[in-house]
Amino acid sequence: MSLISLLYLIFILVYIAIGAAIVFHMLRYKINRRVAAIMCLIYLGGGILLLISSISLFFSVNWYQIISNLRF
Repeated sequence: MSLISLLYLIFILVYIAIGAAIVFHMLRYKINRRVAAIMCLIYLGGGILLLISSISLFFSVNWYQIISNLRF
């Protein structure tokens, strides 16, 4: 596993952990149960859409070519 993939995996895990904390607090400290459930579904839908698009864009990049063109 390359360093970039490892860093991206850490980024994804942090994203999922923060998302889980947000969903937990939305459902735990609700004022209106129906509104909390709707907002949770909207948040999860948007979060999953962003996560899938981010992963697909990450894997579509040719990282070897980018790194090989860098000159330090």
